[in-house]
Amino acid sequence: MGKPLLAILFLTMISGCSDDSELAETLAWMDNTYNPHKDVGAYGHGHTGWYVPKGSSPYDEYLVNGSTETFTHDGCRMTLNIQDDPAAFTHREILSSRSYTFNLRDINPASIKTSTFTHTGGFNCDLAKESKLIPQDCDHAEVVFATHNEAPLIDEYTDTIFLKLQGSDHENKSSAKTRKAFFEVDDIEYAGRLAKAFRYAVELCGGKPEPFSSKN
Repeated sequence: MGKPLLAILFLTMISGCSDDSELAETLAWMDNTYNPHKDVGAYGHGHTGWYVPKGSSPYDEYLVNGSTETFTHDGCRMTLNIQDDPAAFTHREILSSRSYTFNLRDINPASIKTSTFTHTGGFNCDLAKESKLIPQDCDHAEVVFATHNEAPLIDEYTDTIFLKLQGSDHENKSSAKTRKAFFEVDDIEYAGRLAKAFRYAVELCGGKPEPFSSKN
């Protein structure tokens, strides 16, 4: 093996090690900040809930719909887990959990977008600004993303429990292929940082934008 070839091989190995290290650090930051780590007093940012006013006080609210999201990862493979909040009104009879499993290299980094929502009613803030009747409490967000070429490369699993039913009607499990998934976030400023870190992780794993312009 000639010296030029050895040099190229050495540089390739160094580059690969550097990418692996940066990916590990990026995913570790996401894990440390997004997922709950209650043993060190960190409760994560994957908590969202939509409320309606319960009384005259702005702090007197009623939780209608809510969930908690976490994620796990193994190299470039990631799974998002979303669990309904049993304290929410809409989940007192029907309780669901969902998961999305995918490889980061299959995600289009250009598709990663952040949308903000009001915690009162769960209205999209861009639409809420057009109406003075909707409270402007924009403090929740979603980081949405899609697969490269919008191919159905994300495995979606759903487990729904019907709390008041028995027997075979008590639980329903399903699976499907999808092209989109999302992170739920309880802090708008953090959502922007999460989207940036996630995009970087996707790129480190080989995720590339579409070769043409498209809306996601």
